[in-house]
Amino acid sequence: MSFVVDQVRHIDGQLDRLQLSGQEAPGEGFLTTEEAHDPAKTARISDLQALIKSLSTTSSAKYSLLSANAIKSILDRAELSSTCSTCAHHSERNGSSIGHQAVESSYEHELECLLLSKATVQAYGAVLDTVLQQTIPLSEDIWYWEDILSSYRYAGLYSIQTSPIRVWHWSQDIFHDVRLRGGHLREGWKQFYGLVSDAVRERSIKDIQRQVVSPLALVRNEARKKRAALKRLRLKNANALGILLGEGLSNESIHEEGIRTPDLSGTQEKHRKWKITIAKNIALMNAVINSSNDAELDVDKFDDAVAAMTHDDHYYELQASDEHSVAAIRPAEVAERLQALLAHSLPSYTASCQLTVKEHGRPSRIIRYWLPLSLLVVSSGTILRIVVNRKEEIITWIREFGSTVIDFWSNWVVEPAKKVIGTIRHDEASEVSILSKKSLEGDRASLERMVVDFVVATPENAPLNDTQIAEIRTKVREGDLTPVLKVYEKDMQSPVMGSLRGNLIRALLIQIQKTKVDVEVAMSGIDSILKSQELLFGFIGLTPGVLVTIGVYRWLSGIIYNRKGLKRWTKQGQLLMILRNIDRILVGATPTEFGELSYKDQGLLLCEIHMLRQAASDILPRRIFHDFLEEINELTDIRSGVERQQRVVDRISEDSFTPSFITTIGIDFKIRTIELDGKRVKLQIWDTAGQERFRTITTAYYRGAMGILLVYDVTDERSFNNIRTWFSNVEQHATEGVNKILIGNKCDWEEKRAVSTERGQALADELGIPFLEVSAKSNINVDKAFYSLAADIKKRLIDSARNDQAPSSSVNVGEQNGSAGGLGGKCC
Repeated sequence: MSFVVDQVRHIDGQLDRLQLSGQEAPGEGFLTTEEAHDPAKTARISDLQALIKSLSTTSSAKYSLLSANAIKSILDRAELSSTCSTCAHHSERNGSSIGHQAVESSYEHELECLLLSKATVQAYGAVLDTVLQQTIPLSEDIWYWEDILSSYRYAGLYSIQTSPIRVWHWSQDIFHDVRLRGGHLREGWKQFYGLVSDAVRERSIKDIQRQVVSPLALVRNEARKKRAALKRLRLKNANALGILLGEGLSNESIHEEGIRTPDLSGTQEKHRKWKITIAKNIALMNAVINSSNDAELDVDKFDDAVAAMTHDDHYYELQASDEHSVAAIRPAEVAERLQALLAHSLPSYTASCQLTVKEHGRPSRIIRYWLPLSLLVVSSGTILRIVVNRKEEIITWIREFGSTVIDFWSNWVVEPAKKVIGTIRHDEASEVSILSKKSLEGDRASLERMVVDFVVATPENAPLNDTQIAEIRTKVREGDLTPVLKVYEKDMQSPVMGSLRGNLIRALLIQIQKTKVDVEVAMSGIDSILKSQELLFGFIGLTPGVLVTIGVYRWLSGIIYNRKGLKRWTKQGQLLMILRNIDRILVGATPTEFGELSYKDQGLLLCEIHMLRQAASDILPRRIFHDFLEEINELTDIRSGVERQQRVVDRISEDSFTPSFITTIGIDFKIRTIELDGKRVKLQIWDTAGQERFRTITTAYYRGAMGILLVYDVTDERSFNNIRTWFSNVEQHATEGVNKILIGNKCDWEEKRAVSTERGQALADELGIPFLEVSAKSNINVDKAFYSLAADIKKRLIDSARNDQAPSSSVNVGEQNGSAGGLGGKCC
């Protein structure tokens, strides 16, 4: 949304309030009984009301401004006629010399005037938008020619790019010369060729002076001429824009009483003045557009030409105090002038600007890129041949790449994720195991049977009873094979006999089974450990696929978002460049006798402000952008004066308030040069960490400070109570005699105030230091706080070194934020 939309909405809103106040006030403009019972009149009034509603601005920025064709169409549908009863009565009264009784306007007449006013407001917005849109793109073309002039490389590239055009124009000139000499192909190639040779020779002799100058110098001279033509067009458009905003409805709506809402006690003159304002604005738009269409009109004489045209216009002779002047305003005649402006003057202005840009602007893209496009066309056959010959390989590569991506996603991301989910849900299919569930039990039972059978077959004395066998089973479960080992030891003494009896072999097999059981027990322990860490192993299996996926995603998103980041960085650079241009316009402008910018400079300023607003809307958050618009509105006010506009630019670029600020760890500093008592003083402002947890860090920065601001938050009781602690730290660690001042920040937040001004003043009196309440957001007393502290420091330095040393021009001011828990504000 541009400032043009804001202007149109503001003016349209004032018109609506004007009509509402007119309904409350007694007088003209009410529906009579005769009109209410006349079907034709009622239908006419309904149509007018519908058309008026269609001309009103909406909340949508897209549809707030109507196009010139739409406005003209509505006026055509309105069928404004000079034969209405009110206009007829005024004509009869003007033609008669008898009778001076006022004629009350009919409701239909008032609706026609309101419709015409709404249409004029929309036309005013259309004209402003058209001039703005024809002016802003000129900067790109001017920068293009400045690049040509600033670099011989660019000049040579431009010469190559435009060489076909120059060859074509040269060939056309030769052809026209031959035609003028009466040469035709039908007279014979030899004679025709001779005429062409003569024309080329004569043209070469005429251009002999140009041969002394290098081709690059000719190109630079051409660029210089085209840049000058575009600058003239931009200055003329800027002058037109400045006049429209300085003398048109925007100025009337802000400073004058042209369409200001009248009070109920106002005179009839105030109720009539808005009609004259509308008529004068139509005359002004005609004068500005017609002057802009005059290609021979010099920029310095633009204001005089507009003034002369408006001076000769009979609409500018109308006076609100004269009832006959208002009666002379016929809606049909005014609408006819407005339609002529929209149908002829405005399109002619657009065509004129476009023609100038076409002749003197940068070349088209076809001309600028014909060389790489030609190379691409020439090599397209080779590229196509390579693609066709390797078609199968390319298709195979694409298919394999897609299959690899799908398999990776399925095998390394989806399947491990399913296993992790199954582990969480205790799914048996997802359990991790290195040992069969029944393997250990089976081998252990087999070992018990083998040992029991062996011991029963080879008893030491008497046969074993059930109790002894049960005891042996228990020992086997515990891993004790003592009976088997005893028999094994005896058989080893006579291995041949033991082997013949088979006891030795059975003992060896039992020990092998025992070893197998021990291994399975160990494996069972490992299996238990694995099962206890089953979820961990699941995530370990999932991690590689997830990491690769995240890496690819961040790489792809980086490619996409880097472009957005680059665009954002470009927007930020554009903001800085626009602010510099605005400052350059204000500094280089010559103010009028009233301290205001000239219309030409104001127009240039408004173009830059429009681009600043568009760029800021894409960068700043919505809440901050709303506050930023307040600064923009002050900057666009032409009646505020150059000095105030310069201060607004300084406030935007340097003294801007940031609602959220990162916590200061240690210190942050800023250097600011001020003028104090006619001398320039440089302040080095140190913003120390004000939170309690950083107290041990900040004490090191007190030493050497010449002035300290103790800051508390008026909405936070804790920060106020911590001031005494901070003051004692300053007294302990700072230089003796350092100047101090107590600051209460956020004084504009009255509804959340927790510390009254009286308590702050009482604490300052107790500590023996000055006191001041400030607001960093609303810029209340911020400059005063630093200026007063700098003045006290300067006075102390002069008093201490009056005889032997000059006053120092460099002052270090340390700022101490006294809030606790990170709730403190910042003064700068």
